[in-house]
Amino acid sequence: MADDSVSVAHSYNEACELLRSGFVKHVRLDWNVGSDEFFRIASDWCDAGAKIKRRDNGFIISVKGFPVPRQH
Repeated sequence: MADDSVSVAHSYNEACELLRSGFVKHVRLDWNVGSDEFFRIASDWCDAGAKIKRRDNGFIISVKGFPVPRQH
């Protein structure tokens, strides 16, 4: 998979699985993300160096070369 490709997640758990896999650098959140889920994602991933950008009425999480955060 190329670094520029974007994988699609349909739930919070799927997004975390894709990001933790180490094979995916960009994940589109393809569901109606509520505010609680958004802040949970921001807390879990942005604190570890990921970036979340709004694009095309959705969000994309991008990770680049940092250790994967522990998930409970």
